Amino acid sequence: MTQIRRNQTRPPLRSVSGVVRTLSVVSCAVAMLGAAGCAEPPNYATPTKVCGTKVDPELISPLLPPGKEFEDQVAASDSRGESCKLMVTLNGDSGGTQVMHIRRDVVPGDVDPFEVNKNALLGYGNPRRVNVGDDARIADKGALATLACPGKGQGRKFVLEIHLSKETPKDVAERRAALERFVRSHLPDAQKAQGCGG
Repeated sequence: MTQIRRNQTRPPLRSVSGVVRTLSVVSCAVAMLGAAGCAEPPNYATPTKVCGTKVDPELISPLLPPGKEFEDQVAASDSRGESCKLMVTLNGDSGGTQVMHIRRDVVPGDVDPFEVNKNALLGYGNPRRVNVGDDARIADKGALATLACPGKGQGRKFVLEIHLSKETPKDVAERRAALERFVRSHLPDAQKAQGCGG
């Protein structure tokens, strides 16, 4: 019986699943260096409400860092609007760190929120117009969107402003896309919560 000898100069073939697993580990390692998607999931439950208004947990979670605890604090409230701070107790910290600030306002129809907030938008970095609501800008660290109040609210408009306090990641395009998805989803519910809905 002839013995078949393995060619010692050629490494054994790896299974497809082994290759995929290796590529996954390498991708995760690279992504972690860039503070992207393979980071540890948060220990807190992803919020289903912010500022007392429902949110899609899958759409807000990419905008929140991992940490131990989440807290939603009302920062200010008046006849015109409301603002709240989203706080996360980061791993290794003893207290909460603000990671997002949300401001909701109802303003007269002739007010231009993009002009009023021009400096803030520029400070958020590279604001660009996007097709959300009646008008919107998405930036590296924030967003501003408007929607007219229907019916009895004629002549007024709702303004949603979001500021992200986390450092700008290397993959800023993905965070901008995640922020746009969140604003698109949250804008109508936030408008209604502020008494400007139909």
